[in-house]
This record gives sequence, structure tokens and C-alpha cells, in this order.
Amino acid sequence: MSEKVTHQDMPQALNIPFRVKSAGVSMVTILIIGCYYIANLLSLLPSGEAVPDGALKLMITAAVLIIVVEIVLQIVLFIGAGQIEKRTKRDDDIASQASRNAYLVLTMGVFATIGSLFAGHTPFEMSSILLLAFLLAEVVKFGSQMVYYRSAV
Repeated sequence: MSEKVTHQDMPQALNIPFRVKSAGVSMVTILIIGCYYIANLLSLLPSGEAVPDGALKLMITAAVLIIVVEIVLQIVLFIGAGQIEKRTKRDDDIASQASRNAYLVLTMGVFATIGSLFAGHTPFEMSSILLLAFLLAEVVKFGSQMVYYRSAV
């Protein structure tokens, strides 16, 4: 009895749909830049000013980073994939369910922001709560898409 050993010189490609890869890249990007924003935000919160020095720069930097990094990574992902599968009803259903989850998180964030008005928070703190709600909603949307694609396979 002889045993055959086969060697693969090329690594196997991940057989993951483009939309799942795109959601994963977007979620990681949002998480990393969100952590950067939160880390810098924590040093600005104790100031008690309506708008602390550097707050506007931090918000603009985070927004620009998200936009630029997302564009670059999505282009790289597309070039690596070569093509995108045609959108199906399943894709639309998954996108709808993920958006529903994100809207729920965003709605809770808006209510938390309105509630912080009555708690005496500064406008900067309120805008920070709202921006964090947007970031969390995006993470929930992309995470939901990945979970729904995984469970639907």
C-alpha cells in the first residue's frame, strides 16, 4: 500500500463572497478608527468646555480617515476579487436586516443624546455620544451582515 502526498504551491483562496469581505473590511476599519477617536476623546472630556481645543480637529480627522481608508481598502478588495457577484434577493434581504439592526442602535443613541441634554452634558459631550452611536450602528450593520451571510450559507 503506497501513500500519495500532494503539495500545493499556491495557497487556497478564501471562498468568501465579496460582500462578506467588504463588510469585514469595513467593520475592522470602523473599529480601528473608532478606537483611535475614543482614545483621543477621553483626554478631551474632562475639560468641561463647550467645545474643547482640538475637538473639531479630532472629529474631522476621524471622519476623513474613515472615508479615505474605506475608499482605498474597498478598491484594493475589488481589484483582488476581480469581479463582484450579481446582487440577489438574498443580498437585499441581508442588507435590509442589517440596516434594521443598525437603525435600532442609532435610535437608542439618539435617545441617549437627548437624555444627556437633561443630564447637563455639554454640547461636545452630546455630539460625542451621537457620533459614537453612529460608529456603533455601523459596526452592528457590518457585523450583522457577516453573521447573516454566515448563517444563510
